[in-house]
Amino acid sequence: MKAPKISFKSFIFELVIVFVGVYGAFELNRYQEHQREQKIKLNYFKSFKLELNKLIADTRRTKDLIDQTIEELESSWANQEQPMLAPLEFYFSAEMLITRTGFNDDVFTQINPELSASLSGGFDNFQAVNQMLKEFDHSCSIHLLTKSRKDFYQGSGALKPEYNWYLKGLEELQIRFNSLEKMISEGALPATNAFIEELE
Repeated sequence: MKAPKISFKSFIFELVIVFVGVYGAFELNRYQEHQREQKIKLNYFKSFKLELNKLIADTRRTKDLIDQTIEELESSWANQEQPMLAPLEFYFSAEMLITRTGFNDDVFTQINPELSASLSGGFDNFQAVNQMLKEFDHSCSIHLLTKSRKDFYQGSGALKPEYNWYLKGLEELQIRFNSLEKMISEGALPATNAFIEELE
């Protein structure tokens, strides 16, 4: 018996069908993988946005405490009063877990190098402010806790020069916290929102 002849046109057609099927499956798989990656990025940056919002709230709360303390001190001294110098109850303890992970694993660099550079500067600023706050707290614990009101003032009622660091330290923190809040609310947060919008 003669083997049935396979026409060249039929062979080409079947080959094209196989090629289209394989290529289509490949493209579909690549599309699905891309969609999964986009979803992971989106969820990551939504979590990062929540962290930034919490940091803004923590920054404003601490800044408000500093502003209030400076205002009360200056008002009391203007009225020739002798307010106590006492440690402040700071609760600026943002862990920044998403941010730390992002930099440690180069997530930001892989996703968006420009955003990474911007966030890196902001994170460095946050760490510097946090360190200043810890140093101020430490100085307060050492120099203020065992003192009474009379230890802080001269006979004339003026603050002794050796305690000028208290107001100076608060003013430096005030400047740094203002800068940190502006950097987050006007820089990192809008940039993150824009990136989220691109991914959605």
